[in-house]
Amino acid sequence: MAGFCGSCGSPIAVGVRFCAKCGAAIPGASVPPAVQPASVSAPPVAAGGPITSQPAPAQGSSSALKIILIVVAVVVFLMLVAAGGCFYIAYRVKQKAHEFSRQMGADATPYTGRRNPCLVSSSEVAAIVGTPVEAAVSRGDAACEYRFSGGNNQNLNVQFTWQSGAITMKLAHGAMKQITGGMDTYTAVSGIGDEAYIAPGGSGFMMRKGDVMVNMELVGSGVSPDAAQKIGAKIADRL
Repeated sequence: MAGFCGSCGSPIAVGVRFCAKCGAAIPGASVPPAVQPASVSAPPVAAGGPITSQPAPAQGSSSALKIILIVVAVVVFLMLVAAGGCFYIAYRVKQKAHEFSRQMGADATPYTGRRNPCLVSSSEVAAIVGTPVEAAVSRGDAACEYRFSGGNNQNLNVQFTWQSGAITMKLAHGAMKQITGGMDTYTAVSGIGDEAYIAPGGSGFMMRKGDVMVNMELVGSGVSPDAAQKIGAKIADRL
């Protein structure tokens, strides 16, 4: 219930301790209890070791790592495919080169004997040709010249290719095919060495045994292709 200030008589509200007008204390006024803040109870702590907070896994970084690993795997795969292709191409090239070399006669048996171009004596040549032979003159180890008697300056040159003769014969044979438009104008002769041919028009005779090629120019020599074959057969038997 409202009262009045005992000092100045001003009305006083209930519970007011001092007069609002003169500031005098109002006897008997009660002090309202102070409002206590509600206590907040802490959450219970589980027994055991110290609690540490675990960071949540970063989803973005994990996805980026997966993408990088995939890219690296693709690059490595492509490198392996490219390397395998290179090895295969190199193998095929080597195989083709070996096959071509074999076709050209690179695997022919090399000659290891004495390089004597006059393997057939002058008397043997004279008996085959039917004309006396004055001399058989060697020109180093590359050729032998058989000089016939009679003063007509006829002679027979027998030329030897002691090494790579198989390839030389293939190239000569192939070159003639090119000149004649693919026609094989050489006549094969069997039973002499590994292979033997009469040149077009009976102009020459060539024979090969192993890696040695023998060539005879018959034009102007007076020697027939048949006689050249007989001389070539004797040479092949002695190689």
